[in-house]
Amino acid sequence: MEHLITASEVKNSGRPIGKMVDEQKLTSYISETEQLQIKPVLGDSLFLTICKEMEKDESVRDSRITTLLNGGEYIDKHSQCENEEKYFNGLKVTISYFVYAQNLMSGDYETTRFGTVLKTDDYSTHITDKQRSDDYNNVMEIANAYLKECVAYCKAVGLIKSHGKSKINFGGISIKKIG
Repeated sequence: MEHLITASEVKNSGRPIGKMVDEQKLTSYISETEQLQIKPVLGDSLFLTICKEMEKDESVRDSRITTLLNGGEYIDKHSQCENEEKYFNGLKVTISYFVYAQNLMSGDYETTRFGTVLKTDDYSTHITDKQRSDDYNNVMEIANAYLKECVAYCKAVGLIKSHGKSKINFGGISIKKIG
């Protein structure tokens, strides 16, 4: 099964990632993102449908899936303002942001036969752990917001059926009771 986005697309979508970043690393981050961030939110059925549609020629692909992947405009008939026109960035940009966040957290660490090391050279200065954590949290917040927009699109066009007041988990924590 192919991924929803390639490593080269990740480098050019969303926040730019350096040209010298190992594509094998990015591909593993893409796989993790699809399995741990995208599939649990969209559901196995829709995720598999998207993967099957990706195998088809673009001329015969379901236009809703193409729009979901690439983003675009749509009419939300169920919004507060009837027939409200909306825009979203799509799953490829969303995945790109999740991958960027993972690369940010582990980007310059390398696993070697001597253990995990931090690669450095004479011309670079590394950011502090606090800066890295702050940037990661910022990028994850953006990625989750884009994912919510994708889910809203899926509901608007009938790819996801809403059942009552079910709430989709986008990660993070929620405190139920203190004490």
